[in-house]
Amino acid sequence: MQVRTPDYYLQFKCIAGACTDSCCAGWQVDVDDRSYAYYETVTGEFGDRLRSVMIKGKRGAEGRFRIGSDGRCPFLNKNNLCDLYTALGEDALCTTCEMYPRYVTDFGNTREMGIALSCVTAAELIMGQQGEKGFVEHEDEDLFLVLNDIDGLFYINMLKAREKVYGILWNRDISMADRLVLLLEYAKLLEAHRDNPECFADLDVKMPSAIPATDAAKSYGLFWKYYLKQAIIKKEWALTGMKALELLKKGEFDCKAIPELLEQYSSEFENIATYFVYRYFLQAVFDNRITDRIKMCVVSILMILQSYYVDSIVRQEKPDFDRRVWLTHIYSRELEHSEENFARLLKTLGKKKVFSADNLISLLLLT
Repeated sequence: MQVRTPDYYLQFKCIAGACTDSCCAGWQVDVDDRSYAYYETVTGEFGDRLRSVMIKGKRGAEGRFRIGSDGRCPFLNKNNLCDLYTALGEDALCTTCEMYPRYVTDFGNTREMGIALSCVTAAELIMGQQGEKGFVEHEDEDLFLVLNDIDGLFYINMLKAREKVYGILWNRDISMADRLVLLLEYAKLLEAHRDNPECFADLDVKMPSAIPATDAAKSYGLFWKYYLKQAIIKKEWALTGMKALELLKKGEFDCKAIPELLEQYSSEFENIATYFVYRYFLQAVFDNRITDRIKMCVVSILMILQSYYVDSIVRQEKPDFDRRVWLTHIYSRELEHSEENFARLLKTLGKKKVFSADNLISLLLLT
């Protein structure tokens, strides 16, 4: 099986107890069926401790650990280390704990892997990349082909389309805003030519001849209202959203500051955009939502930029790199580690006018 990863993938190292936002706190910990069955056989005091916090899944769902009232995994000790790992060893970890922040997507005879932006250590690595970007491929003979019900021709041409997207995102001769605008224009072309995927790589992408009008304050207010309807994982995210809505209502939110921040941190957002495209664009072969997946990338960037802006107002100082990493990983936690939130956003992006490609273009080109 062919395995593809970002070229920084092997640089990631978990810092365990030194992590500033442990992945063992604030999230539900799912336990795969194999691990659940093993934990039921563990004897002694630790076996009793395991079973006291295990909750069996219903209607075919995986089981999980009962999270403490403080939001922490019951095996996360005061030193932010895992008691289960200490007692039973690395091989005993359930799939969720063994893999995170690594993620896997299989496309037939190709597996794509990466590290999630929701991990603060991974976010620091992703956002801090300098110079040329690329991906590494190797053959893993121990992995077996995964059967997917996907259209092979569509998949091949989506691969070519993704290469074209990378070319747009990595063109540093133009502004980051223009790159995202071209990305949205390309998404519109892909949608229009969905029935002829063989032309995807040859489509001629151009800047729009006119900038559509928008009410930026109203648009950003609607953004936050949709996001705050989702399941909230960290209170900090909700507080940021409520402060943004307060500033927008009072007319004290400078919407033009958002594209200005995009250019100020263009290198970091080139990395973030590349992450979202690599992780999600090709998954359109499973659901055909090409445009929505591109819009998800752009909307995510606009939301992260707003969190930077609000943070600078609240803290009365511009966020340094470490703070920007923190804010970005907070956003990723809210979006990427709730299947409900992610599915709801994709659906909303396809239905609501405020998330249309033309409105997003207007927001990016606001001057």
